[in-house]
Amino acid sequence: MIGNKYNSVIEGKLQENLSLRNIKDGWKEIKKGNDVHLYTTKYQNFDVKLAKIEATAPVNIEKASAYYFDNLDGQKQCRDMCDKLIKLEIVDQDTVVTLFKTKSKFLVSSREVVGIQHRRKLNESEYLITRDCIEEHPNAPKSKDVVRAEGKFYAIFLTKINDNTTKFEMYMLLDPKGSIPTSVVNSLIEEQHETVIKDIEIIKKM
Repeated sequence: MIGNKYNSVIEGKLQENLSLRNIKDGWKEIKKGNDVHLYTTKYQNFDVKLAKIEATAPVNIEKASAYYFDNLDGQKQCRDMCDKLIKLEIVDQDTVVTLFKTKSKFLVSSREVVGIQHRRKLNESEYLITRDCIEEHPNAPKSKDVVRAEGKFYAIFLTKINDNTTKFEMYMLLDPKGSIPTSVVNSLIEEQHETVIKDIEIIKKM
């Protein structure tokens, strides 16, 4: 049972997260390799592109679900620009509140996002893991040295192909807020390709 204080956020964002899969036009392939494909497209009025990653990997869906929901330390190690990825609050077995913080780079301040991470079983062969942005949390006071960004989308669809094969479909849109060079934003997006390759290698060993 989802805690009442977060239920409205999760349920209110559900249809918008699900509708991402209906976006068929406008995708541009940015990077590919190791059976992992990275695409971007314009989304509404956002200056930052919506990113999509598609991959099919020889891993079990339950292990993939456990990794993306529980193993925040492993995910942090796979993300070169990640300074912190921690649980701020455990709500129930499928819901936690997380803090994601990037490293500062050159003259660009660190960015951080507080989100409600939720795992939902869509059907017998599919999971959806989301991280829906919230403005504040008592365990994450705002700092003048860190910009509180907007995580518009973080949605991972995991689909079982067979017991040892899983399809990954991931959508991400992070609005960094403030002044930040386009080159830095683009590098963060492109980094996701290598990140998922590293993720899959860890899941294979689980």
